[in-house]
Formats: sequence, C-alpha cells, structure tokens
Amino acid sequence: MAVTVPVCDARVVAVRAALEPFGWQSFTAELVCRRAVAAMDGGRAFPRPRGPRNGLSPQEECAEALVEVLESCHWRSFTLDRLSRLLVGAAQTWRQERAWFDIRLGLLLDDGIG
Repeated sequence: MAVTVPVCDARVVAVRAALEPFGWQSFTAELVCRRAVAAMDGGRAFPRPRGPRNGLSPQEECAEALVEVLESCHWRSFTLDRLSRLLVGAAQTWRQERAWFDIRLGLLLDDGIG
C-alpha cells in the first residue's frame, strides 16, 4: 500500500531542497536516494534495528530500499515534488515494515528464551 505524503510535509520539503539546486535527473538512483535519506534524517539517528543488516547502517539500508523503488519506475520524468513525495512515502513504508520486523523478531527471541 502506497503512503500518501502531502507536499507540505517537512520531509518532502527537505528532500526537495536537497535535490532542487542540482540537475538531479542526471544523478544515479543511488545518489538521489542517499541525498533524500540524508535530508529526511536531518541529523537525527535512525533507530537501530534488531535484525540482520549485512553490515549496513539503517540509513544505508533505507537508501537501498529507495533505490529499488526508483528502479521500478521512470522517476526521471517526475516533477521534483512527485519524486520527493515518492521517496518520503517509500522511506516511511520501509521504516514501518522494519519496525514490525523488529517487533516480530523480538517476540520470537523472547519466546525462545522462556
């Protein structure tokens, strides 16, 4: 299910500001996603997940998930507002899925101990 994010959302504004001064259409999907995650992060640390991360930080893991989203569409033809909203919505969905994964993993680990 796609998350609808308003264009006035602070994270959307931050992503737009991080990409707008540049010719972002010529960037790789990875560069766009790394800039977007850094802009959304705003200096705040991501919560540390409990599950396997393959040595990636939560920001790197989120950026990789966003790259997968961009690779599934023609994102270079989007307006900057649409791209920013897509990235924020996808990051929000990833964070929610990651949080549920961590909750389920915690419950499984707790059940295994007792």
